Amino acid sequence: MSGKRSSALALAALLTSGCTLNSTVPLATGGAPRAGRAVIVYGIGVDGPWAYPNFSVQLTEYSVEQQAITGNCFRFNRVDAIVPATAIGIRYFAFDVAPGSYVYSPMNGAQPNGEPVAFRAPAGRAVYLGDFVYGKDGRVTRGGNLDGEKSAIRQALPAVPDDLTVADTVVVAAPKPFLCAP
Repeated sequence: MSGKRSSALALAALLTSGCTLNSTVPLATGGAPRAGRAVIVYGIGVDGPWAYPNFSVQLTEYSVEQQAITGNCFRFNRVDAIVPATAIGIRYFAFDVAPGSYVYSPMNGAQPNGEPVAFRAPAGRAVYLGDFVYGKDGRVTRGGNLDGEKSAIRQALPAVPDDLTVADTVVVAAPKPFLCAP
């Protein structure tokens, strides 16, 4: 295969792979925000019958000003936390993210109860978004109490900063998915 054709195929694969750039980083043990970044922490639980081997909660970067997901086919900041569908209790996850707002993604398999909210993740801060639990009603409910959960969060994510706070929220328009296709 010629070099020119190989380059063309590589470029086509890159352009059609969709959602190629994601600036979020999972933090296995938690961690403090780096300069100009934020850390988000949330829990996932399964209390109802989920028909698949794993249950995940994806949060996506969201513009409160534009009332829309900020992503496109080339840059899509999102975090994905996954647990086995048979997991017992809440499991906690932490991510290094760009500062801004994040919403429960419309690409999730289960829809949330209640009004859609954006979680604020300010630069230089570590924030707790709550626990997302899939229930017997087939929907996801967000709950959690930072004071009551701090010990479990610390055990799961020992490097999370002591000044972890509850994220501010704002009610937003329901996020709409976008499709990347050639």
